[in-house]
Amino acid sequence: MPAPRRLARCRPRVGAGALALAVALAVAAPARAQESDIPAPASLAADYRLTNADGDRMCLLTLSEKPQGRARSPARFEVALDRQACAGAILFSVDIASWSPGPGNAIRLQGPDGALVAEFTEGVGGTWEALREGDGVYFLVNPRLADPALHAADLVGVWDMAEQAGKPLCRLELTDAEAGGGTFRARLAAGCPARLVALAPDRWRLDGGSLVLLTARGEGLRFAAQEDGGWEKVPPEEGKPLLLSRP
Repeated sequence: MPAPRRLARCRPRVGAGALALAVALAVAAPARAQESDIPAPASLAADYRLTNADGDRMCLLTLSEKPQGRARSPARFEVALDRQACAGAILFSVDIASWSPGPGNAIRLQGPDGALVAEFTEGVGGTWEALREGDGVYFLVNPRLADPALHAADLVGVWDMAEQAGKPLCRLELTDAEAGGGTFRARLAAGCPARLVALAPDRWRLDGGSLVLLTARGEGLRFAAQEDGGWEKVPPEEGKPLLLSRP
């Protein structure tokens, strides 16, 4: 009697079309996840102050939720600003033609051809921050979101200055004596390290939700409020860190 024949197991063959579809879906998945993280333009459309890191130059602009021109993908939205006034304060403002929201509540400012001019990432206190290579750090401040309860009088007094939390180096006094241009007098206490004396901070002011410490050389240091009531220099990765806290 002949031996029984074994039936070969047939494996389904994956066609080229199905394979291409699977690859396309795998590639599209991260893209869809990123797109879902982009907020609606209405959530970011508002009036903003565009300032340099020192806070001594400012450009007022309005981000609209109205699409710019014909429908595009990705969409770009209208920006309104006084171009003549802004050009003298923030040089790259002359290139701003539109804006769009980005992942994580980012704000992207674009040129006439859609090229990225600056991308601002969300910080704290209604402030967004951007680093332009070869140019510097800039901030977008939404006054409506900045802490409305914060007043200059709340910051008047003595502050410890430190490069590491809990290790004060010396003290700084923020006074309420007016120094012109919306600024107030600041004084370093005796005995500060030479590197802090070299900063020569002599004025300060509030800029939205930020504290700006100005120096005799016309430079400035910007500080962001911390949850513990202190302040930290931003961006922290530029140079040595610097913290302000109540004694």
